[in-house]
Amino acid sequence: MLGFQIISSLKDDGCGHLEVAECKPSKKEREYKGHSANTHVENYCVLDLETTGVFINSAKIIEISALKVRNNEVVSEYSTLVNPKCPIPKAASAINHITDNMVADAPFLDDVIDDFLTFVGEDIIVGYNSAGFDMNIIYDCVMSLRNKPFSNDYVDVLHAVKRTLPHLENSKLETVSKYYDLDTSGGHRASKDCYLTKACYDTLFREFGNTAFMKRNYYSEYQGKGFQYSPETIALQELNNLLASMLCDGSITMDEVDSLRYWVEEHRELSGNFPFDKAFNSLDKVLADGRVTSCELKELKSVFEEIVDPVKCVGCHDQVTCLDGKHVCITGDFDYGPRGAVEKLIVSRGGIIDKSVKRATNYVIVGAQGSIAWKTGNYGTKIQKAMELIDKGFAIGIMEEAEFIPAIQKLEESQ
Repeated sequence: MLGFQIISSLKDDGCGHLEVAECKPSKKEREYKGHSANTHVENYCVLDLETTGVFINSAKIIEISALKVRNNEVVSEYSTLVNPKCPIPKAASAINHITDNMVADAPFLDDVIDDFLTFVGEDIIVGYNSAGFDMNIIYDCVMSLRNKPFSNDYVDVLHAVKRTLPHLENSKLETVSKYYDLDTSGGHRASKDCYLTKACYDTLFREFGNTAFMKRNYYSEYQGKGFQYSPETIALQELNNLLASMLCDGSITMDEVDSLRYWVEEHRELSGNFPFDKAFNSLDKVLADGRVTSCELKELKSVFEEIVDPVKCVGCHDQVTCLDGKHVCITGDFDYGPRGAVEKLIVSRGGIIDKSVKRATNYVIVGAQGSIAWKTGNYGTKIQKAMELIDKGFAIGIMEEAEFIPAIQKLEESQ
């Protein structure tokens, strides 16, 4: 897999700067990226990369390996070191043992990307933690070098591990490989990790069948209420708790940033989920110029506060003056009464009820009693969707019951 550079000391330049690996500009949204196959396949290519770091916008490829598999058997292999045109961080070399000398005479990515694309063709890609990392890096590189998307569908073995082996101390490839008594010597090199990934993929299928690779829900003890949450939701709950703990003393320290970076390393498969992307992109942006200032720490604090309690931070506090033709979605339980009563009140004022949040939604109204079924203590799926759309530029107002109900009750008095 890849090395992760954690730097806990600040450079003494009077501004609270932190040196980090070289970064490149952020990429546009990967709109043509492939999708999870959600099934076991017998014909595919295994893929693994070694890179200079773990942040997608700054990591550079230093090794690519792939195995072509037909009828569950490896029929050919592709592997090459890559000269990243920059020094390899010592922390990365300490893990994957790839040094600057080893890649000094290696080809540049531009020289090998076509051979790699020819090798994998249109195969489904099987990888470990590939959905949130390897596939994104390859996508960006192919788009940058060849101006076309890398759209192969994929199977992420990490997702299957999280579904089937929740009792393991962690979900790292090395941990899972040792659990299945696989030889991990020489690990953290792309070719070796390809073979370990395939071995884990095969073993999981033998032990759990195709259900290991299909999306399904699991019991969460997070709230102790017996609700069924997906592994992704449980991890997002953990992120919410982590951010909340960082904010509890009113500020964010560099040690806490380091802890968050460790957590990101463990959960890159969450890419594509809100609020993971918001937290990740904010952190990536702050680290992009190679330093972190006290002002940027304050910016992170503001973003994280919004993630932890979006209703409080971005709620719409303007009085509603008219509901005619406005789309309204409600969430949580209300002091006013049952949801049906709230919906009836909204309709009586000319509003249109949306059962789910969509682009046309004008308001999301949050009941004062909240809901024990929410994904976190502060919000659930509807607020999450509203925040995603707000980030994309859609004008959706989020209001609390205490402001909304009195406002629309006054509408009748003014008519």
